Amino acid sequence: MSATTPKDPYRGPRHQGEYDRLSTQHELVKTAMHGKLLYSPVDLTSPDLRVLDSATAQGTWPIDLAQSVSPTATLIGTDVAPQHFTPEDQRPSNVHLKTHSIFDTWPEDFQNSFDVVHQRFVLTVCSNEAGQDAVRKLFDCVKPGGWIELHEGNMLRIKEGPEHVAFMRFRDIMVKAWAAIGNQPSPGHYLVPWLKDAGAIDIQEEVQTIEVGAKAKDQDQGERAIAVLLHLLDGMKIMLGGE
Repeated sequence: MSATTPKDPYRGPRHQGEYDRLSTQHELVKTAMHGKLLYSPVDLTSPDLRVLDSATAQGTWPIDLAQSVSPTATLIGTDVAPQHFTPEDQRPSNVHLKTHSIFDTWPEDFQNSFDVVHQRFVLTVCSNEAGQDAVRKLFDCVKPGGWIELHEGNMLRIKEGPEHVAFMRFRDIMVKAWAAIGNQPSPGHYLVPWLKDAGAIDIQEEVQTIEVGAKAKDQDQGERAIAVLLHLLDGMKIMLGGE
């Protein structure tokens, strides 16, 4: 890793409210995955397991995964903002957090090195070309026979109609705001072609529908989804300033 901190491309706010959102989002996704942190069919009991979590933020995901793997496994989380990493004395000894930007080429000792490479909800900050390039670079870290697992959203794919007027309005406002700052509102739509371009084989896709608000079958999930979206709206207001 470089000794210098790379330029932070993240357009969202870097404050506790944003990290509260990410923690809530972690629980939202984990519940949607029925308690799983990975779909990849990797042997989590392997003593030599190596896992990379790109754009790890505080390191919540690898810290959680550490409960399900061997203590001799190596879990590495990387992010462009190391000032928000969970302190070393508050995380498992096999979780290592390092500074790296998704737009930079990965170090030589990371390439072809990991059984699982994981990344979620970060490609919205990219143009299509930059997102494709970031996926290509990240795929270089997967060792032969290993797995890459990417999770991204698609804000354009929502229920429409007279019963969903408020959420349609929210969608339209957010998509317009994302476009104003050059963000991509639907990176999930591009994951399969980007992975094919990177050279991945045996690509599998699962589309999850997150229910929002009072109509959610799981009330806690509905409230988590509302909290995440409202935090996103607050963040967008900060990014757009007085516009």
